[in-house]
Amino acid sequence: MTTTCLIIDDDAGARSILRSLIKLDPRLELVGEEDGSTKGAMHITKSKPELIFLDLQMPGLDGYEMLEVLEYMPRIIIYSTERDYKSELFLDKISAYLYKPVKDFNTFKEAVDKALKIN
Repeated sequence: MTTTCLIIDDDAGARSILRSLIKLDPRLELVGEEDGSTKGAMHITKSKPELIFLDLQMPGLDGYEMLEVLEYMPRIIIYSTERDYKSELFLDKISAYLYKPVKDFNTFKEAVDKALKIN
């Protein structure tokens, strides 16, 4: 059984890296990508992916603002350049962190394991 996932990041290069890593993990099924938080929130509402890879710093709504408006809450892996103080406000919603750029599959796998609660 696979876990459906969605990438939300305004950086095409970052999305490409994640797409490649997701393809290497047989537990994951990529159901889409969005380049902004507004489109990402609509996609989440419509398709209800089980896991999202979310950039925090995007034009328009940032990742935190998007989290505030979601009614359906999937597991979330933050995919960002740094962790900031706002992260503490969303600890109950954030499953794991990946820091850009992800350099190897093992780092990616550890974050996915944590999000899926696999030890």
